[in-house]
Amino acid sequence: MLPLTRFVELPAFARQAQRSVTCPEGFAAAGVATGVKKRGKLDLGMLVSERPCVSAATFTGNAAAAAPVRLTRESADCTHLRATVVNAGNANAFTGKDGLADAARMRLLTAQALRLPVEQVAVASTGVIGVPLAMDKVERGIAEAAAALKPGGGEHFSQAIRTTDVTPKRGALELELEGGTVRLGAAAKGCGMISPRMATMLAFVTCDAEVPAGVWAELLRGAVAKSFNRITVDGQESTNDMVLGMANGASGVSLGDAGLAGLAEALDALLLALAVAMVADGEGATKAIRLVVDGARDAGEAERVARAVADSPLVKTAFYGRDANWGRIVQAVGQAIGENGAA
Repeated sequence: MLPLTRFVELPAFARQAQRSVTCPEGFAAAGVATGVKKRGKLDLGMLVSERPCVSAATFTGNAAAAAPVRLTRESADCTHLRATVVNAGNANAFTGKDGLADAARMRLLTAQALRLPVEQVAVASTGVIGVPLAMDKVERGIAEAAAALKPGGGEHFSQAIRTTDVTPKRGALELELEGGTVRLGAAAKGCGMISPRMATMLAFVTCDAEVPAGVWAELLRGAVAKSFNRITVDGQESTNDMVLGMANGASGVSLGDAGLAGLAEALDALLLALAVAMVADGEGATKAIRLVVDGARDAGEAERVARAVADSPLVKTAFYGRDANWGRIVQAVGQAIGENGAA
């Protein structure tokens, strides 16, 4: 179920549903153990739509972007993706030409197994940086995952994409909108190297409404901006961050303006709940803090001030020690605003 907190409120027309990322009609997923992780833990996930999709994606802004990010960002059709393959335990980052070749091999094998064009497959990785992939294990895992795909496979998928996460982060919503009933699903991972810029961490979003490609991209990026891009744990932006959203129209429900507004509201809530779960599950975290800025000149200044406070080591140690030393907050705000009185 969706990890709701006091920070997140669902719209009245939304209710929680089962099967997380495969809750929407027409999606199947799997998670398998390849041996990259120890003790038989699931470490390779696959997610696919049985029908064509409109899709959108956002990626890390880190200059040392990992091979799967570069491959997907530069050579995939990110507006019509239908599938993704994700390996956990190895980031395939800072691995040179061999890493790019391995990511391309993962995509090719997945496309062949699913009988899809390679440009409709995204590749994602998460784990240790600078270590070559054990491709023999990954290749076997891709074949096993393709054979294990099922509509109820969302839970295994959400388990397979984890690294140091203590808990899986997934959820689904059923929405009663003007025009009909549609579903949203999501699975995400992340508890370290979390800092707001571009996508932050890995997240995969599914929807069965009929949504125009440009509108879906706008909805997804807007929701990311209000959720994953507004959290921080350690101030470190990962090499592998990716958010991918696919909408396949399998519900047969075409949404008008009112329905799209409702879908946007629900998507915002879904991704915010997962983002808060990442903060609560942060490596070494004992508290989840929400910052609210009043009196800023505009949204940009409010965000700069909030990030300065959130990333301040002095503020973090004060909260950790339960020390109400608000002077540290004043210092961070003042530093963000600067001498000219503008952040």
